[in-house]
Amino acid sequence: MKTKNKKTAMWTATICGCLCLVAVGAGVVWQALDYKEDLPQTKQYQAMENKTGMENLQPVTVAQTPTVEETKQQKKTEPAPAEQAPAEQAPAEQPTSAPVLSYPLQGEVVMPYSVDSAIYDPTLNQYRTSNCISISAAAGDVVQAAEKGKVQEITKDEEKGTSVVIEHDNGWLTTYSQLAEDVSVKAGETVEKGQAIGTVGEPTKYTVALGSHVQFGVSKDGETVDPEKAVQNK
Repeated sequence: MKTKNKKTAMWTATICGCLCLVAVGAGVVWQALDYKEDLPQTKQYQAMENKTGMENLQPVTVAQTPTVEETKQQKKTEPAPAEQAPAEQAPAEQPTSAPVLSYPLQGEVVMPYSVDSAIYDPTLNQYRTSNCISISAAAGDVVQAAEKGKVQEITKDEEKGTSVVIEHDNGWLTTYSQLAEDVSVKAGETVEKGQAIGTVGEPTKYTVALGSHVQFGVSKDGETVDPEKAVQNK
């Protein structure tokens, strides 16, 4: 009886051991299958990622350096640059010509032109500057226009008496003072060179020591000029 129970216990242990081995083996197989199922999925994701990355890549173009012969050939075929026309030069400004002046009458210069230094004035008994010349003449002598021009104005004052101002080309003016009141021209009138414009009058009290005379003045653009130089240079 004891032997039979012993055998039964052995078979029972053996069966239990087998069942344990079967269970362990089944677990191993199950883990292997589970790992196998996960493995393709990972590879699939990697393939998709690789495919997406390839789609985003831009094509690369490698520039080729032209050879010396290709460069020469290209220069031959390129059109030559158009020549620029020389810039037109502005016309040179014409020199401003001065009128060809002459004296309004013949006589001695009794008061010269002097604006840089004072000269003695016998009437005023003092030294002063002078922006014109005084030419001695007899009362009633004819005074002529020094050059062709237009009578700009006729004035009268105590110092210079009656004066005639004639405008010439290019900003030149001539002035004739100490004239008799009855002049021969009018303002706005055009006169010719040598034309009578009036006669010598009596000197004013500011120039009486010089005797009868004509004051002759010349200016260019408002600046006085020595009448003797203006006449002598022509």
